[in-house]
Amino acid sequence: MNTALALSVGMARSWVALYTVRLPLDIKESRRSEIDSDLWEQQWLASRQGAPPFGTAIEVLTRMLLGIISDITWRVQANAPARPDRGIQMKNEALYMRGIVAVGVVLGFVLIVAGIGATVDALLDPDTADGEAVVNIVFAIAGAAVLFGLLSSRRNPVLGIGLVAVGSITAAVIFYWLFMITIPVGITLVAIAVFRARSTGWPSRAGTGLPTGTGAA
Repeated sequence: MNTALALSVGMARSWVALYTVRLPLDIKESRRSEIDSDLWEQQWLASRQGAPPFGTAIEVLTRMLLGIISDITWRVQANAPARPDRGIQMKNEALYMRGIVAVGVVLGFVLIVAGIGATVDALLDPDTADGEAVVNIVFAIAGAAVLFGLLSSRRNPVLGIGLVAVGSITAAVIFYWLFMITIPVGITLVAIAVFRARSTGWPSRAGTGLPTGTGAA
């Protein structure tokens, strides 16, 4: 398999593995099998049509990046039956919190779009090093992690806060020379995720491992 194609397929599978974390095993395996089958079919058709591997790699990568929002929506819907007590619906949140979350979502979306644009530009430019394309892909995935983490922080606090933190740290490392901006923004995004989680009663509602009615004196 061509190196660029193998990289794109690996990125697509890694993204699927990321957004299916902590789902029930049957749902997780079904989704991953579905995507694997789709990737195989796309490569098979491209091979039959004589399409260049590099072009197929760009198609795989583009489909993955453009489908991030749909994948996040699928994850939210797939997780709903398992966690009915922490609705991700924002309708029950205060207006100011909806606005704050909306700002965070926009920031995550901007990271995704910027990563997509930079990745496509790097892949199409023959003078660009392969490493730059990889960095741009990671940047887009970091934006997706922030976006998904913010949206899921009410339903799944640990996963949501963790994804926001990882995405923010990754973006800060990539743009280390802008640390005076990226670090405060990252801290703010994590704070938003934590605040959303705590509005549901987390972490006390997550369980302490103590029998009901017991606690520290």
